[in-house]
Amino acid sequence: MEIIRAENITKRFENETILHEVSLTLRRGEKVTILGGSGSGKTTFLKVLAGLLPFDGGSYQKSGIKMAYISQKPVLFSHMTVLENLIFPLKCQKVKRKEREAIGRVFLEKSELAKWADAYPFELSGGQQQRVSVARALIGNPDLLLMDEPFSSLDVRLGRDMRQWVFTQIEERQIAAVFVTHHYEEAKVFSERVLLMDNGLLKEATEAEIDVFFGDGLLYEDAYYPIGAWRMADFGVPVRVERQVMLYGQAYWSVILEDGTQKFIIVDENRAETAYIAPVRGEKDA
Repeated sequence: MEIIRAENITKRFENETILHEVSLTLRRGEKVTILGGSGSGKTTFLKVLAGLLPFDGGSYQKSGIKMAYISQKPVLFSHMTVLENLIFPLKCQKVKRKEREAIGRVFLEKSELAKWADAYPFELSGGQQQRVSVARALIGNPDLLLMDEPFSSLDVRLGRDMRQWVFTQIEERQIAAVFVTHHYEEAKVFSERVLLMDNGLLKEATEAEIDVFFGDGLLYEDAYYPIGAWRMADFGVPVRVERQVMLYGQAYWSVILEDGTQKFIIVDENRAETAYIAPVRGEKDA
């Protein structure tokens, strides 16, 4: 069952177009990850889906669903305790006080925040505040969860544990989710679909494109090769050769790709500089 349909969404800030006719449909329980560099438009699109930003063109339909949004930074009510912040969605749903407090304490245990139940946000670290935000998003049992790098402010252990708990909750409750991340494991494991946002354009990402996003490598003939596998060649990817340099005792050609990106290619048997680079066969990073 389709729960949201965004078609040709356009968003502008002053004279700059941030989103260019972006479309997305999502079924109940479906999980989607969005990758993209800083300023690519992914957070703007997530806020449009959450209803936090208006859009300038296109259409957006929701099928009467409950929605929760987790931003990169925690947003808590400063005058409420941790427990009061956490159970606020249940209060809005008219759940009785004793019942919502009991549910809230279970969530605090899962978030390793039980001893902070009566504390106020200013008494917590940034990571602790974010764990409250994450738990609060789940406690209302949403149909759709929108997450903008929610674990980036947590330390490694807590981030891993919290991520696993959230992913388990999403799976068990069949919650649909749109997830913005820069974490390789999250992108590869979490979703049925991975999308790439680039300069306000959204498209399906291939396995190779995911690898390229996270690694210092290049695509060639629909396969991904780490940069260490590339050499100067008579054909392949066109480059402009700058000069030869020594890095960590190894000679490299400094080359510039057509998009302006600089790469360092290992000098192989003093081969003369050419106008192309190509991967050494057998060194593909699957």
